[in-house]
Order: sequence, then C-alpha cells, then structure tokens
Amino acid sequence: MKLYRMKRCILFNATLWVCCFLLFCGSAQGQARQEVSNPELPEVSDEVFQSIVQFYEYDRDIPLEARVLKKEELEHGNREKILFKGVNNTRVPAYLTIPKTGAKSHPVVVIVDGIYGSKERWFDDESWPRGGVVTASLLSAGYAVLILDAAYHGERTSEYDYVSPPYLFTLPNEFRHMVIQTATEHRRAMDYLSTRSDIDTSRIGMMGLSMGALITFELSSIDPRIKTAVAGVVPPLRLKVLEPVDVCTFANHVRCGSFLMFMGNEDSYYSMEEAREIFSRIPISQKEFVEYDSGHQPPVEYIKKVTDWFEKHL
Repeated sequence: MKLYRMKRCILFNATLWVCCFLLFCGSAQGQARQEVSNPELPEVSDEVFQSIVQFYEYDRDIPLEARVLKKEELEHGNREKILFKGVNNTRVPAYLTIPKTGAKSHPVVVIVDGIYGSKERWFDDESWPRGGVVTASLLSAGYAVLILDAAYHGERTSEYDYVSPPYLFTLPNEFRHMVIQTATEHRRAMDYLSTRSDIDTSRIGMMGLSMGALITFELSSIDPRIKTAVAGVVPPLRLKVLEPVDVCTFANHVRCGSFLMFMGNEDSYYSMEEAREIFSRIPISQKEFVEYDSGHQPPVEYIKKVTDWFEKHL
C-alpha cells in the first residue's frame, strides 16, 4: 500500500512538473511571438534627452578661421570651396554654391549626406542620391547650397587612417562619435553662414538622407536656426549604445517650423509601421509623410518633392 501511494505521488508530481513546463514554454513562445510581431521603438525621458543634448554643444568662442580656397563657375551657380575649423582641431572642407539669380542675399539649404558619401557626389547626377540633379534643382529655385564632408569622409579620410568609415552595427561606438562630431560641425557651418552677407540666415533649411537624416533630426531638435527640414530613408538604430544619435531619441523633440519625411517601403532598415511611428512622434503641425515604392536609395521623384517643399516652407 505504501509503495502504491509512493508511485501515485511520484506520478502526480511528474505530471504537474510537465504541465508547468509546457505552460511556461507556451507563455514564453507567445511572448516572443508578440515581441516579434509588435516591435516597439525606444524612447527616452526628457531628463535623458537633456543629458544627450550636451554632447552636441561646442565652444562658440573658438575661431572659425574660415577661408575660401577656390572659386569656380558652374552651370547653375558659382561654387566656393570653403575650409573652416570644426571640433577636436579638425579642418572641415565644404562647398558653398550661390545661385545665379543676381539677388544680394539667398536662403540656403544645408545638405547632409549618408554614410560613405562626400560633398563631391552632390555634383554628380549618377550618384546614389542623384546629388547633381538635387543641387541643380535647388540652385535653379534660388537657394544657395552648402555641403560638407562628414568626419572620416571625402577629403577627411586621413582622420580615420584612410579606411572606410565605421559601420553603425559593427563599430557602434566609433559610429556614434562620428555622427555627433559631424552634427556639431554642421552647427559650426551655420556659424560660418552668418558671416556671409550673401546668405539669409533667417531662412536656413536642412535636408539629410540616411545617416544625414539622423543628423537632420538631431539638429532640427537642437538648433533653432533651422526653419524647415527634410529627412529621407532614416533608419531607427535601436541599440542602447547608439541612443545619443538614434532618430527615436530626437523625433519627439523636433522644433523647426515644418518637417518633411520620406521613406521607401522596400527599405530593409525599417518597416513602414516603424517609419510611421517615428513620423507620428514629431510634435509639430506642419509636417508631411511620403511613402515611395523604393528601397534605401531614394527614387528620382524625391528631387521635385524636396524642391517644392523648400519653395513652400523656406
């Protein structure tokens, strides 16, 4: 009798354990499925955001030491090659192109390129962003165009030992440093624009693609000089180490007057649900979202859309 009761007890405990195990596994699998099917983009508190903003500050008393290295006449404008002092004792090369409208002062669009880009490809019609077509379109509409080489890019490859700039998911700390430095140097570039009598600094627009779109979100949240902004194919980064440069950190804090965001529904860096979630966080009324049937390279249609946007809002 005792042996029979012992067997029943062992059998009961074993059955209970199996049921609990199956219940736990089912719950865990269900939770995992829910996390995959309903991914949540990260957000930060206002306190964390204010801490992050400090990374983008710089000493405004450091002289720009800007000078014009070269002038040349192009079809749609007169281009100057500028060199100015950035941050960390860097020297930043840039192109400032003035349209041939005869006006004494011009509104300006600051273009921020994606990773592996350079200022040169914004004068090349066949480049990844079709940069030459974009620049010509803006110049024809009467806008001056400013384009920098980002840290480690273009003429600045020596800053990173002449190798490719750090990719965000393989060297996230290096990528974070590069983005913050480049964003801060764009603030220095706007300081330079304020020294030019041919630039109307009350009418500064910014357009960025990919990494440049990250910087556009950052600066339109931090720098009040940006009147309107355009961000295209911007990737949410999601990693904690990249929080100081993530679009998810800055979308809630955009404070320029108007904002255009365009995304490709075949882009592997995000889903359209995520793209629309980012857009929904932008806390201003004058904003627009455009979905293109494209991947990470923006389609040619974006050029007219961007030009029309600046003509309306800048």
